Amino acid sequence: MVKIASVIGATGYVGSAVVKSLFEHGFDVVRAASRSPANASWLSSLGPEGGVQIMPLTLTNEGGSSLEELGQLMRGSDAAFFCAGFEEQSPSTIDFMVNNALDVIKVAKQENVKSVVLTSSGGSTNPAGLTDSTPKSEVLHFSDPSAQIAAGKISPAAKTLMEIRAFEAVGRDHANKITDAALASSSPRLCIMVPNLILGPQLDPGPIKGNSLPWICKIVKKQRMNESIPNDSMSIIDVRDLASLHVACALNPSASGRYFGVNKSFPWREILNTIAEVHECYVPPPLNEAEDYESKVTTQFDHTRKNSLGVALRDLESTLRDLVEYLKSKNAI
Repeated sequence: MVKIASVIGATGYVGSAVVKSLFEHGFDVVRAASRSPANASWLSSLGPEGGVQIMPLTLTNEGGSSLEELGQLMRGSDAAFFCAGFEEQSPSTIDFMVNNALDVIKVAKQENVKSVVLTSSGGSTNPAGLTDSTPKSEVLHFSDPSAQIAAGKISPAAKTLMEIRAFEAVGRDHANKITDAALASSSPRLCIMVPNLILGPQLDPGPIKGNSLPWICKIVKKQRMNESIPNDSMSIIDVRDLASLHVACALNPSASGRYFGVNKSFPWREILNTIAEVHECYVPPPLNEAEDYESKVTTQFDHTRKNSLGVALRDLESTLRDLVEYLKSKNAI
């Protein structure tokens, strides 16, 4: 039987990695959605000849207008992935993320797609008062979207609200408990990936895009973080591992609900010293003598649910080494 998957946001950093990972995990056909299929022809190189079917899809803030295109995209698919992102700090970001995620779930239900995987962000996992020493839990810890909006954190609020509304659409609460048995039984299996900083090579052959890679370039070129090493940590995952976690969610019939897309939280001094190990031209800034680095606790996570997906993750050195080589190949550092 031919295994088919549909990817919305296929030309993006995460979406393109998901396309490639699907073929690595036994899918035969990937329908890759693009607003401009003519500009997405490079996706064909991510799978066998004829494996990538590039299909038109235009998403709007209001949603709804793309239902016919979504139906054509998802018809006959075993799994659908919503990896589209919209990062403007404006209310339209909320409309875009929520409405289009709900459309994907609606059409998946109509087309009998077995599983839907949404890409969210770690900004949805920060309830007030949670300390770094308390392990974060996917089923317990949710941000308050109203507080996020009041603080001007519109993009994180959009992801939080997307998750809450998506759970409601499949008859579950935001902790993945069933609230409507009939709706839950008639809906696709929903999984939500929650990553933080995503690093690793970009598959798009064009210019470096997004937020994370240009930011790392500035750090390596001493345009950012050049006075002293922050006494803080950053939660990181390799984009290739994140893609594998997405696919594992789709393939595992018992997978449901949120999963951290995080390797672990690394102290910045470890991150910057590792960059120096893999890139001979980089010299980390000094430690700040006023800071107590030894006592600083990195953000903790409960990795139980993520580990249940059975994906082996790259270590920090491997991720940063491959990233540096990629950035060098693009003459970015």
